Amino acid sequence: MSTAPEPLPYPFTSPDPLTLSPLYAGLRGAPLPRVRLPYGEDAWLVTRYADARVVLADPRFSVAAGVERDQPRMRPLAPGKDGLLSTDGADHARLRGVVAPHFSPRRVDRMRDQVREVANGLLDRLVETGPPGDLVQDYAFPLAIAMICDLLGVPESDRHRIRKWLEVMLSHSVSSEDLAAEAGAYFAYLAELIELRRREPRDDLLTCLVSAQDEGRISYDEVIKLAVELLTGGFITTFNQIPNFCYLLLKRPEWVSRLREHPSDIPAAIEEMLRFVPLPNVIGFPRYATEDIEVGGVTVRTGEPVLVDLPAANRDPAVFRDADTLVLDRVQEAPHLIFGHGLHFCVGARLARLELEVAMGTLLERLPALKLSVSDSELRWKTEAMIKGLHELPVDW
Repeated sequence: MSTAPEPLPYPFTSPDPLTLSPLYAGLRGAPLPRVRLPYGEDAWLVTRYADARVVLADPRFSVAAGVERDQPRMRPLAPGKDGLLSTDGADHARLRGVVAPHFSPRRVDRMRDQVREVANGLLDRLVETGPPGDLVQDYAFPLAIAMICDLLGVPESDRHRIRKWLEVMLSHSVSSEDLAAEAGAYFAYLAELIELRRREPRDDLLTCLVSAQDEGRISYDEVIKLAVELLTGGFITTFNQIPNFCYLLLKRPEWVSRLREHPSDIPAAIEEMLRFVPLPNVIGFPRYATEDIEVGGVTVRTGEPVLVDLPAANRDPAVFRDADTLVLDRVQEAPHLIFGHGLHFCVGARLARLELEVAMGTLLERLPALKLSVSDSELRWKTEAMIKGLHELPVDW
């Protein structure tokens, strides 16, 4: 009598922050494995690119179906409901219809000059202070937080508080008590700010969310949840990827010279770095099968969760040549999946790309002699967070 294999402990670890565990190579050639996170029920794990696109796009895999389930997760507290990341179908379309116009190509493209102005101001300050500098604290944080907070209408004086709350909420090492307390304070702050916008409307996204509630298009709980998701998603990716990308480029001086001489190559280089960097340390948002579905060589039964490992899919050698190598002039064989795919494709992806492109281009232009001022062994990578990044990136120029 055969028995099912014991689920693999997940997430998998790697000694190098920008490499994937050797376990993935074996998993890609086999049917989907079962994995077990510290909390919640066991799940199927998708690591192949083709399977990832199926699960992310097929409406029979539902994120909303997991709201009342014991979802696989890193922390005791389960994710909530009412947002873009916990709805499907008509509810998701309704919520997305409220926020998507603010991230349209035309609106985002109009922000290019604003991003460049912020980046130049930060670099003016960095140059005036003199080397060494820290590209995390002195550049990536103020740039990323300024753009999303300006868009939503969060006062500049509160931005360090926002960063603290977001980093606590994205940590898997904080206690349940501290997490609940900080999340409560964060939600209370946003509730106060939303009521202020109700009394004193402005030309910002929070005011638009309030107006949508007043028009009956979304509920009050959805206003709060959308504000949380937009602030979190709009800040945390660019905040971490700017230093990640700077680190990768500064290890390749020939590419720093090439991109400075040919800035039109920067967008393609950014796409390759988005593919290459395994940004999520922990995979979230399980999809639940709403009927029996064949995928990855197994039958996922109704009610079973599936986790999609985006970094693994982006390193699938069946799709990407030399998948584990950063090839900055790569001719993309397929679009990477770091922003997702299908219904839940990141609504702010265009803004994130714009910020990364302008941040990197302005930095290379303004500081032509930029270099790391510490060795690799002195860099501290975030191992306690759900998003991969550096605590600091000391540089000289």
